Amino acid sequence: MNKLAAVTALAGAMMIAPAAHADHKDKRKGPPSDWDYAEVVSSRPIYREVRVAEPREECWDERVVRRERRGYGPSAGAITGAIVGGVIGHQFGNGRGKDAATVAGAILGAGIGEQAGYENRRVAERVSYETQCRTVHDVRYEERIDGYDVAYRYGGRVYRTRMPYDPGDRIRGRVDEYFPIRK
Repeated sequence: MNKLAAVTALAGAMMIAPAAHADHKDKRKGPPSDWDYAEVVSSRPIYREVRVAEPREECWDERVVRRERRGYGPSAGAITGAIVGGVIGHQFGNGRGKDAATVAGAILGAGIGEQAGYENRRVAERVSYETQCRTVHDVRYEERIDGYDVAYRYGGRVYRTRMPYDPGDRIRGRVDEYFPIRK
């Protein structure tokens, strides 16, 4: 039974609320607010200067020099030196001494040949060109419209306001005692 009473009370309140709202009057002094139109007397654009940066890619060909060693490398010199040193070492001693002199000559010849092979390589320079790029920002300034200073006539008097757009020949606004027309 209590649920039925609560639902009935709620339904009644929902039916009465729109009617009560319709009878509500504006509590401020004077007539309630209304919409009306006023004649635009002048509309002057307001400009501001804006900095605009436009990126663009700037490219150029840059000279690149690469140095390379050419000729026989250290390993070719070591092999050649080992062979020559082994042959020379083999000329000394007899028996087992001959084998030791051959090995010693090969080792000594490999070291000398490696150093000679490294030093005798010639340096060659190879020149080429590579494209390099970077982003550059071109800056310019331009004027843009920031809004409009508008003068309009309503009720025989001229009023001024600032608007974000050009209103045209007339302006629609709410009429009240403080702001004759406002958007």
